[in-house]
This record gives sequence, C-alpha cells and structure tokens, in this order.
Amino acid sequence: MSNPGFNGLDDPRLRGVLEAMEQSDGIASKAARSLGMDRGTFVHRLDAARRYAAAPEGQRQAVSATGLDFSTATHGWIKTDGEGKVTGHSVFWKAQPDPQKLADAIREAIADCPAPLPVAAPEAKEGLCALFPVADLHIGMLADAEEVGEDWDTKIASRVFAETFSRIVSVTPLAEVAILAQLGDLTHTDDQRNVTPQSGHQLDTDSRYFMILRRAVAAMKAAIEALRQKYHRVIYCGRRGNHDMTAHYAVTLALAEYYREIENVIIVENAADFWVHEFGRNMIVLHHGDRAKPERLAHFAAAQWPEIWGRTKYRLALSGHVHHDSAKDIGGMRFESVGTIIPRDAYSYSHAYSARRSLVSITLDKDQGEISRARVNL
Repeated sequence: MSNPGFNGLDDPRLRGVLEAMEQSDGIASKAARSLGMDRGTFVHRLDAARRYAAAPEGQRQAVSATGLDFSTATHGWIKTDGEGKVTGHSVFWKAQPDPQKLADAIREAIADCPAPLPVAAPEAKEGLCALFPVADLHIGMLADAEEVGEDWDTKIASRVFAETFSRIVSVTPLAEVAILAQLGDLTHTDDQRNVTPQSGHQLDTDSRYFMILRRAVAAMKAAIEALRQKYHRVIYCGRRGNHDMTAHYAVTLALAEYYREIENVIIVENAADFWVHEFGRNMIVLHHGDRAKPERLAHFAAAQWPEIWGRTKYRLALSGHVHHDSAKDIGGMRFESVGTIIPRDAYSYSHAYSARRSLVSITLDKDQGEISRARVNL
C-alpha cells in the first residue's frame, strides 16, 4: 500500500483541492463533487492543504521529511549541519487523533487494492457456530530477546498470528457461521505518541504508527479470508481496548469498506464497549474486560438485554485484557478471559507475569451450547 500522507503543496492531491475549492465558490460539497470524491475525504485533504500553507517553514520541512500528514501533525522542526544538510527532524502530534480521519486515510490506502475475490460458498454445517476469540495482539509492540527472552516486532507479530490462526481454523469443525471476536488491544499504541491513551505510560513500540495500523488491518483481513475459505458466513466484531481506544474504529471502518460488497461477510460497525449476539439458545457477549468486572456484568447483561437473556440457556461473556486464560460461572453466565499469542514486553517481564500463549476456538450448537473446543499452542 502507498503512504496516504500529504506532504507538500507540490502534491497534486493537495493542490487539486485548493483549486477546486476556489472554483466552487468556497462550497466544499460542490468542490468534492467536481473531483468525484465524497465530502469527508475532500474536507480531510483541504484541511491538510490549508495547514501546510499556513505552517512555518521549519514545520513544513519536518513534516515533508517524515511523510506525515498536516491534518494530524501540529508542529515540528529540522536539524541541519554547518552546510545546511538536514541531519534530523522532529514532529509533535495532536493528543487525540480523529478516528474518522484515520479511517479515511486507510480507505484511501486500500483504494487501489484488489477487491475481495468471490469465494464459492463452503458447505454449511447447520446449527453450529464457530467462535474465534482473538485478544491482545498488541501489533506494534517491541521486545528484545536480551531483555525479555524473545524478539518481537510488528512483522513477527503479523507472521506468527497468520500462521497460528490458519492452524486453529484447520482444526475447528465446520459450521454455518464463524465469528471472529477481536476483543481489544489489537494495536499496542493508539497514536504516534506511543503512550497508553488514558494513563500516558510510555510504550515500547516498533515503527511508525500508520504502518502499525496498516498491519493491524492486514492481520484481521487475513483472518477473515482464512475463515471465508471454510465457513458459509463470517462475522467480524472488534471491540476497543485500553491501548487502542481510537485505532480500533479505523480498523473496523477500513474492513467494512473493504468487504462492503461481499454478502457473506458481516463487519459489525457499532462502537459500543459491548456486543451481544444470539445464536439459538446461546447468548454471546464480547468486551475488553478492563472496566466491567464479571460480577457486575452478569447483572448488566440481564438488565440490558432481558429478552435475549430470557430466550437463552447458555450465556458466554468473552474478554481479554489480562493476557491469560481464566473462567468462572456467575449468576447464569460463564465469563472467560482469553489468553494471547504475544510474548511479554519489558513491563510484563519486570512484573514477573507469565502465561500460556495460544489461540482457541469454541464450537456452539444452537440447542446444546458448547460442544467442542480446539486449542493451538505456541
């Protein structure tokens, strides 16, 4: 994919929106139509062009040197040697990136990608649902073997996840529907600052934020494609984590755009912390697990979705966040935290955390609840 950043008024995309705006009497919707693009994308480019035009020279050079986008960079500078040669640069970012602009950037990045290929509908095993929970991939996390015992970065994470997910799909029974339950913290960082969104803790992060976001989209796309080869219908649902509070919006919207015309792939686009799904006598609730404790969630689920609660017998709430497997039954609902495939980062290692690394799948029968479970260990 190409870099969607706009890094100068010599960029024809930026120059074009300024000219279109001038020729359309300052009416953004009219200018967007003249260029054959939607208003949101046009406004995003117009904002970048105006920021670039109004920025001081140092900021222009810094943003141009890094290939970043003036709609998210706020200021920066360059460092030169005695002969005027650029030897370094720095850029500061807004504290809260706009999720819609992130989504627009990814849509633009995938615009030239081939559309999803049609797949002959696999045999549907009526009455069964294959549930694939994926938690805490933290794509973009950086770990060093000398410090924590294993090297890990964005490329390693993408490769290991693709290989492990293909294996778990291969050992999971056929079903009429497969659900890819992405339980949060898909990315390690939420923006270019490389800190946790709420507490501001510094993170060990690999590479630029846009590349991390792009690889996160690619990882989920690869998983969906693996499921499409085996299952008649595929549902993707991603929830926010405490590391990817904004990034998960962009991932979901990019996937929704990519699979817009594929009837047997459903991308759940709502942004709520919880997602509930009814499959026969099964109630499935997905959330990250950093806010609602199991004891509270049991009462919440019964009160929030009383009709589904009343119609179902087998109720399962899945979460991530803690990076290890655990389960308990409370008030008619089973709560499970799902482990992850990633190794420990420096913080986890220093606190002596350890857990089995694996992916699991859960097969549900419409009338009998869970009937089988598969696990692939690393």
